[in-house]
Amino acid sequence: MGRSTYADAVRAALRARRFSSPVHDATANAIDRALESAVLEPPGARTILALSAPYTAGKSTLIKSWAQDRYRTWAKATRSTRPRWTPAPGITADLVPVCYLTLLSESRSKDLYTQILSFVGYPASGVERTLALRAVKALQTHGVRLVILDDAHMLRTTSVTGRATLNAVKHLNTELGEVGGVLMLVGAELSGGEVLSDPQIRGRLSEHTLAPYEVDTATGRAQWQRFLKNCEDLLLPYLSDEQPGLFSSRLAGYLWRRTQGYVGDTTRLLIDATATAIETGAPLDHAILDPIWVSQRAKDAQIDQTRSKTARRAASRLAAR
Repeated sequence: MGRSTYADAVRAALRARRFSSPVHDATANAIDRALESAVLEPPGARTILALSAPYTAGKSTLIKSWAQDRYRTWAKATRSTRPRWTPAPGITADLVPVCYLTLLSESRSKDLYTQILSFVGYPASGVERTLALRAVKALQTHGVRLVILDDAHMLRTTSVTGRATLNAVKHLNTELGEVGGVLMLVGAELSGGEVLSDPQIRGRLSEHTLAPYEVDTATGRAQWQRFLKNCEDLLLPYLSDEQPGLFSSRLAGYLWRRTQGYVGDTTRLLIDATATAIETGAPLDHAILDPIWVSQRAKDAQIDQTRSKTARRAASRLAAR
């Protein structure tokens, strides 16, 4: 296998890996504790979990990984590749402990029930009231313990359709709680938004946030370096000539300026740099890192940083005169 082919194989394998992130892991642990508390509540409308984060901060990636862990935990008692259970004597059904839905722009309440039915493999046609009754029954039949509504920021309560959908979400929370389940909302910039500001939802809310790594505090810098150390643990075995501390110490500031602490941008940058170093045999340094593509968001922020630094320098020079 040539260098180029091997580098491509390494890049593909690493892109499929999940990089351990202290900030993301801490958020997942906090959600775990909130879920454990919520499932102990009596039947009925239970605590609603929520995760809010900036766009591209990795919220959906985090929540999907977290939900897969919950699924494996709840379904581990079954040996079948398709978990089954017996919700009542004489009835056998697929066990679907986690139901993952995505709200679309202008989603109607009927669309919400349709997604639930489709997720568990049921026909999804009929009038809204019938769909609602069938969806609630499906939650019980299939042992659903967690319903995740991703892209909840798409819900606009300023329209009649949006308000009706929000009412359906609240109704879903009550019915889900009656069968022992918990509802979770995930979305971009949910904090302070229309959905989480609803009094009925806010009164039952356990809100969690996720943000990019910051380096303005000692704690933030330490977390950023721990994340980069985790990246080193995965990537340096492919770079036999590089020493520990390459990312977490020597390049820590540079990497933050390029990515502003966004995990997706950082891992993509480091994976592509590793593959390039493998292919060329050159040391992984600025000559390899500088040309590598990052998101336009990261480029825009880097330009803003440069402009801000230039403006501060100009102000300092004027003040010294």
